[in-house]
Amino acid sequence: MGVLNYLKWILPVTRKSLYASWLANSQPIFSSFGKDIYLSDFVNNAIDRVASEISKIEIKSIVQNGEYLSIQNDDLTRLFRFKPNPLQTTSDFLANVEWLRRKNRNAFIYPQYEIITMPNGRQFRRYTAFYPLKPTTVYIGENNGQAWEVKMDFEDGSSYTLPYHDLIHLKWRRGANTVVGGGDDYGQANDYDIIRTIDALDKTIQGLPKSIEASLQIKGVYSAKTLADSAKMDKMRNDFESHITTSKSGMIATDLAGEFTPVRITPPDISETALSFLKSVIQERYGVSAAILSGDYTGEQHSAFYQTTIEDFIIQLEQAMTACLFTYREQDVGHKIKCYYSKVNYMATKDKMDLANLSKETGLMTLNQMGEMFGIEPFEDGNRRLQSLNYVNIKDIDAYQKGKAGIKEGEDDE
Repeated sequence: MGVLNYLKWILPVTRKSLYASWLANSQPIFSSFGKDIYLSDFVNNAIDRVASEISKIEIKSIVQNGEYLSIQNDDLTRLFRFKPNPLQTTSDFLANVEWLRRKNRNAFIYPQYEIITMPNGRQFRRYTAFYPLKPTTVYIGENNGQAWEVKMDFEDGSSYTLPYHDLIHLKWRRGANTVVGGGDDYGQANDYDIIRTIDALDKTIQGLPKSIEASLQIKGVYSAKTLADSAKMDKMRNDFESHITTSKSGMIATDLAGEFTPVRITPPDISETALSFLKSVIQERYGVSAAILSGDYTGEQHSAFYQTTIEDFIIQLEQAMTACLFTYREQDVGHKIKCYYSKVNYMATKDKMDLANLSKETGLMTLNQMGEMFGIEPFEDGNRRLQSLNYVNIKDIDAYQKGKAGIKEGEDDE
């Protein structure tokens, strides 16, 4: 409740809005749905693996002009260096956003800012925090045809209406709906197939120990060859069970007339192929292989994981944040949000050595950067680059070739 009260102070005061129009035949509304599938450890482990990897991303504010790129030391870069809000570190923030995106198929981030007015009257935004939002229901529509707005209902019953362009909106599992994620044409989650798979896997796992336990308990049926009343039959049964429990050699001596018929119960044999298939259906849904889940993956497997799962999040986050945080003019001059994800850390030692040799020849990395790949601490004078004399700057190639041909500067080469 304390967190909700804190968000109330952050979000603008709610106001009544009249939504004049909605998307025809596809009302852009979604509610939290499909919570049952998140009772499965297999689903949660897959999401957590993706969220943990995304939490390693570094977010920077940059200016890119053609091939020249420079990182800005502004309020955006500063906030995402350690803590984008007072409650979360950058790692926590990114993991939280991905969990919300996967579970609700949509994630909304509210950028808190203040308007700064310069002496010449020019105004700009100074961002002070970024908060992931967790609404229970979201409505998106137009306010009298003027602007798109988002109405959010929260768990405590509060409701807020915000301009859509003031929110960073990330989506997952797009369907035909043009506004929200979800998986079907109405922005709702479609969990029918995955629920069947989870149910089959859960029954398989629960049934296996039960069948083993049953096979160890029931040994056979003893039929007493005598006529006796109920009390005597109970005494005969207790005597027989006592003989069994006190037997140490596996041999039973009894004077009870009767016949013992062994019952053989064989536990079901569930093949590894069947279990792997059920797990793979869940893993493929979230873009996580068995090797990635177990942590026993190669560089090639991690590269595939990046391309199918991490890269999608990075592209969405870069585009959504850039569109929300910068004006059209700022975007025109090259301002944008850039996410950096180091893939070098997941290379095999041999691949790292090949990269270090290439960097040594071309000046791609400093000595300290090469040492960092192998866990070596920085050393004095390690921030210098080496480059082989066998390589020449592309701008100097013409002068070099003319010199080799004996042509002086200013002379025409024929």
